[in-house]
Amino acid sequence: MRMKIRTKIIASTVLVVSFSLIMSGFFIYDYAKGIIREQSIKDSGTKLAQISFQLKKIQEQVVKTAEYIVSDEEMTRLIYAPPSPSIEENYFRKQAVQEKLGRFVALSNFILNVVVAPPNGETYSNYVGYEDYFADYLQQTWFLKMKDVRNGYSEPHPFFFISGNRQVFSYVVKYRPIGQNAAEDSYLVIDIAYSELANVFLQSARDFEQIELLTGAGALLHASNGSLPEPDRSFMAEALASGESFAEDGKRIVLTDDAMSQGWKQAALLSKSKLFEKINRVFFFYLVIIATGIAVTLVVMLPIIVNLTKPLIRLTNAMKRVAVGDLGTNVSIRSGDELEILGNGFNRMVEDLKGLMETSVRNEAVKRQMQIDLLMAQINPHFLYNTLNTVIYLAHAGRGGEAAEVTQALIVILQDTIKTGEGAVRAPLAEEKRIVDKYAIIQQTRYPGRFKLEWEVGEELLGRAVPRMALQPLVENAIVHGIIPSDRESGTIVVRAYRDGERFCLEVEDDGQGMDVPEEEWTVRLGRGPERTRGIGLSNIRERLKTNFGASARLEAFGERERGTLVRILLPWSGTEDAE
Repeated sequence: MRMKIRTKIIASTVLVVSFSLIMSGFFIYDYAKGIIREQSIKDSGTKLAQISFQLKKIQEQVVKTAEYIVSDEEMTRLIYAPPSPSIEENYFRKQAVQEKLGRFVALSNFILNVVVAPPNGETYSNYVGYEDYFADYLQQTWFLKMKDVRNGYSEPHPFFFISGNRQVFSYVVKYRPIGQNAAEDSYLVIDIAYSELANVFLQSARDFEQIELLTGAGALLHASNGSLPEPDRSFMAEALASGESFAEDGKRIVLTDDAMSQGWKQAALLSKSKLFEKINRVFFFYLVIIATGIAVTLVVMLPIIVNLTKPLIRLTNAMKRVAVGDLGTNVSIRSGDELEILGNGFNRMVEDLKGLMETSVRNEAVKRQMQIDLLMAQINPHFLYNTLNTVIYLAHAGRGGEAAEVTQALIVILQDTIKTGEGAVRAPLAEEKRIVDKYAIIQQTRYPGRFKLEWEVGEELLGRAVPRMALQPLVENAIVHGIIPSDRESGTIVVRAYRDGERFCLEVEDDGQGMDVPEEEWTVRLGRGPERTRGIGLSNIRERLKTNFGASARLEAFGERERGTLVRILLPWSGTEDAE
């Protein structure tokens, strides 16, 4: 009768090892779990208290700033003074308010902006010239929710700060200035950098599954984990609603803290599964017990182990050969138990692995082609921004015809990014010439008189198939890296196409500043920068030449400082048959 390996091991070890290991492990685990739980709760409470202290300091500084602004008599007089018939006097009055508000902002490194909105509809801020922006700013949803509140903090929202949007939350105060007999309320808005909150929670966030901060109105100010599972989120909400500082179930612990002003509350979620991972620290003591059990087991199991390890050694050696890349490995085990099944499974796994590696190589090639296609479809936002600015300038200058021409050129370039099928890989030379001409129109409008584009292409060659988006990046290089940075008042770019025996040659030559670095560095330096239409450099063109035209296709580049640059594409003549 054939005995299974499971039966062989259990029969020899169950009576000697099982009882001692199970019982000792149970008691050690239970004891360590209790210690870790109590200590973790204590440490977490301390961390929440530290966070509350820092947040309260922020609140106090913001409230003090608001009190100083509201009680500043000189500023109140300037804001509520009747409008003067003199534009100059009104301007200097607003300038004085702006300077005073700027001093208050300068006292704090996290207050980004202060806005005062009196009942007359005007807005005063520490930034001059943004009155229209702040008028719209105070019509946003976050502010409308705060209009009926005497004072409090808003939910996080965007704020246009200097050169871009910043995430902020605002302290809003509704008040009536002393001594002005105002019949309507004024509003003071202090915008606070949201990053200040993130910095407070930064160090402690990794110690919790989730940590949340809520305002007195229940609005969420901060959450360390935006993808918290719904059961955890519901448990946190129940713990906050209960008003208790501690809540626990079988999977999680929630601690709350409300020691801050304005009714702020914070709640921290601890996962028990992660919390008790720390029990590994006491496993050293448990290893001593395991070692004792193993010593006894070896005495009983030594004859059996000898017989079991022989097929295991063969299997291990086979795995090592597979690890170094020998996928032709095969192992033969005839033990009549699960090891034989394991050996057969290993052989099937090696065959499957070999097939998967071959599939992976094919998939990687497809992925590389997809990356190239994606890169060719991308348009640099800086190029769009600069081109649209040019159109706006032409329109304001009354040059509508030029604006329409630039817009039409941009449309043609954008249409070129949505080519699919064979049209996404190759295109007639005439089509590439049209794209280059449209691109030149845009750049000649932006840099009038700086360069001229010349074509030396026979009519009989315009139907030949060439790599799509190969000429335009080269012309772009000539303009951006050659002509524009040079000291010349005007430069020339020549695009040529000709047959040289069994090769079809495309050249782009400029008389700009040239290049004085090794050719291998050109693929790094060219193809970058905010003036680029796409992120297509020489390395991308070379990759596509090799993929779509074979090893005989290549790209050559020649340049010399102050003498210009020549880039040449060589294609097999037979691979560029006329394209539709």
